[in-house]
Amino acid sequence: MSLCSSTDAACLTVTQSTPTTTTLQPRTEDNDSGAVVTGPFTFFPGKPRWTRPDMLLTYAASPTATADHLPPSGVRAVLRSAFARWADVIPMRFVEAERYDAADIKVGFYLYTDGQCDGCTTIDSDDDDGDCGGVLAHSSMPEKNGHIHIHAAHEWTVNLGADTAPLAVDLESVVTHEIGHVLGLDHSSSRSSMMYPFINCRERKVRLTTDDVHGIQELYGANPHFSFGAYFKQDILSRIQQIKNEKRRTRGRSFWQRGLALTCGIIINYSERFVSNSACVSSINKTVRYFVIVKLLINRT
Repeated sequence: MSLCSSTDAACLTVTQSTPTTTTLQPRTEDNDSGAVVTGPFTFFPGKPRWTRPDMLLTYAASPTATADHLPPSGVRAVLRSAFARWADVIPMRFVEAERYDAADIKVGFYLYTDGQCDGCTTIDSDDDDGDCGGVLAHSSMPEKNGHIHIHAAHEWTVNLGADTAPLAVDLESVVTHEIGHVLGLDHSSSRSSMMYPFINCRERKVRLTTDDVHGIQELYGANPHFSFGAYFKQDILSRIQQIKNEKRRTRGRSFWQRGLALTCGIIINYSERFVSNSACVSSINKTVRYFVIVKLLINRT
């Protein structure tokens, strides 16, 4: 069975190439692919969504299309957690179906055999060893024979912290992403977004960002118990703590040092040349010292 087909909404893959730059289109206009762009997040053409009056969708894991090394209980726990993340922010309920064939959304593991992924998009791996690559999963659009097909050949794990395999792929991260597609979200250009189309082996990415929340709530509205302030409270507190730590770290430094830190912060934000602020500062300091020495030598001649 082919993992991807031309009728699928999107495919999630790990590749070894560098992702191309995404150019955002004007708000609510359609880009060349037909996807409706409203911000970093996008919708599928026509902005399809589930229209159940009771706002209830059922799901189930296939009893036959399984991954031999994963316990069924672990897979079911991953599905519960992944669906719950979306239910936290929209007024949609997700319930595990008693019968697989009766589920609105069917999840299973399948081999990707034909080497093709028509209409699929990629999720990128920056792994230098080149061994982490290939299609991870694909899914359907809303109301279209709901399914999530996971590429069985990858080293899937339901416990990334305990799994030491260098090429392990976190199942919950990928399933959470694919649920976004099943609900109607296309890919996002925001790197931190759940719907960003690139991920690495051994990366865990399960928390929805403001981009994901804005996108899905534009389709379904907000969960009546949802509050942006409460939902992102921990993120806000963490950011405040980072700012406080940075202030303590820079207190007492010279104007030159603080300027270097600020400059490097900007450089690192837009360039992958420096992996840390200290490496950037060191490099700039060395460059400045070099030109000072050259200027002194010129003045002496």
